[in-house]
Amino acid sequence: MSAVRVVPAGDPSGIAAFIEAGRRAQAANPRWVEPLHHELRLIFSARRAPFLRENIVQPFVAFRDGEPVGRIVATIAKAHLKKFDDGFGFFGFLDAIDDPEVFDALFGSAEQFLRANGMRGARGPFSLTVNHESGLLVEGFDEPHVVRTNHAAPHYAGHVDRLGYRKAMDLVAYACRVADAKLPGRLGRAAAARRLGPKLDFQRLTYRTWGRDFRRVLALYNDAWADNAWATPVSDAEAKFIAGLTLPVCKPRWIQIASHKGEDIAVAVHIPDANEALAGLHGKLFPFGLARLLWSIHARGARRSRVPMVGVARKWRNTRIGAVAVGGLCARTIEDARAAGVEEIEYSWMLESNTEAINGVRGLPARRTRTFRIYEKTI
Repeated sequence: MSAVRVVPAGDPSGIAAFIEAGRRAQAANPRWVEPLHHELRLIFSARRAPFLRENIVQPFVAFRDGEPVGRIVATIAKAHLKKFDDGFGFFGFLDAIDDPEVFDALFGSAEQFLRANGMRGARGPFSLTVNHESGLLVEGFDEPHVVRTNHAAPHYAGHVDRLGYRKAMDLVAYACRVADAKLPGRLGRAAAARRLGPKLDFQRLTYRTWGRDFRRVLALYNDAWADNAWATPVSDAEAKFIAGLTLPVCKPRWIQIASHKGEDIAVAVHIPDANEALAGLHGKLFPFGLARLLWSIHARGARRSRVPMVGVARKWRNTRIGAVAVGGLCARTIEDARAAGVEEIEYSWMLESNTEAINGVRGLPARRTRTFRIYEKTI
């Protein structure tokens, strides 16, 4: 068996090998849903992706006997360093066959790249920052691979641990059967108080207002999550890029904003699980994948959905108005799921330290299904 060789990837042939490495690494994982090749090419296109123009990003592919057997991406996020000044770069898009030499070579290349660019530590996985898919799956391997989350076989965590990386934070996912859902305690009282309490307006996004109102969602996101671990704002250019990727596979009316006296104070984003449709497409939209994807989401309807964020602006935290807004948004999310025939909603992800959010979804009732771990190491 020949030695493992790791090479930087960036041109079209390199990204093709990057895509193949992921497929080969996950070949024995029946739960993994292959991401769209089209999206991966866009994400790593310096011409099309704003994040690549604003930051330093280097994908790597590991080869053995001429075959791609693993991949990793090293990222230096300028907004993160400006805010936290901690000297940490990121790793992400980690996929590799169960071979210690492959993991050693991949992390060795990523760490060397980060050190050469002045970093003293590595943290991840992030694809490409905490604003995207985050964490390595360490619990819930038999659970579905839900849209815009990571999935990995158990051997990944074993190799990362062996390489000296240690837990920095866990991110958790909870799933609720829609048939069993109710609004417990504080949220239920807040939702019931809508008619008696402060005047709130709830607005749904539409295809017609998507461009304008997505900026409102972005403003709420950047404010509501500003104090979260490693949180950095999403730039306008990156948000526009993300919105373009998201629009075809979401239902705009499932994204809702609560406002009070004309001021946006809370937001809830609820999306169909597009991975149900992507399973079996092998990452390809053509010749029939796009039609199948759109039909599955917009005609047949998804069995699962995901709520990636429910947040309230910092000004309105721990206030009655904020609680009523969150309660109303949660109630509407469940109502939308029921009306669409969704059987299960996943709430993900939440910081393990966010006890208020976790207690809220537990009371729906929801069960903890998956755990994603953020690792870090001084390099």
